[in-house]
Amino acid sequence: MDSRQLKDILAMHADQLLQGKQRRQRRTDDDYRDLSPQDKDELASLLNVAERVKSTLKPVHPPRRFETRLKKELLTTAHQYRAEGYTPPDPARDLLILLAAIFGFIIALAGVLLAWQIRRRQSRPPDFNPVPENLTSPL
Repeated sequence: MDSRQLKDILAMHADQLLQGKQRRQRRTDDDYRDLSPQDKDELASLLNVAERVKSTLKPVHPPRRFETRLKKELLTTAHQYRAEGYTPPDPARDLLILLAAIFGFIIALAGVLLAWQIRRRQSRPPDFNPVPENLTSPL
């Protein structure tokens, strides 16, 4: 079974668990006929684990006093950061900086390649002939 199909099945099962629906017995045999027996066994064990985890977890409702104190601490920290001159990340600005750095790198690379090419041409003798004259004359 491919991982995407497995993720979809497990996500659907998790949604049903959150809505309070219980899994029917033998669901892997009835609803997933196109799966191999090995995949059905794997899926059944994963669904059972999900149900056991769901039955173990209990909803947590923090006390109102805790929520109030946490909110106050977060707002205080945010005000302190702002007073210190902290600016939150700006995705558009960060993208612009990244594009400028890439553009600068490309320009620098082009400059290095151009300088290397010019230097190589200048280091050659002006009448450079790679084949000796005695080999170029007809026999």
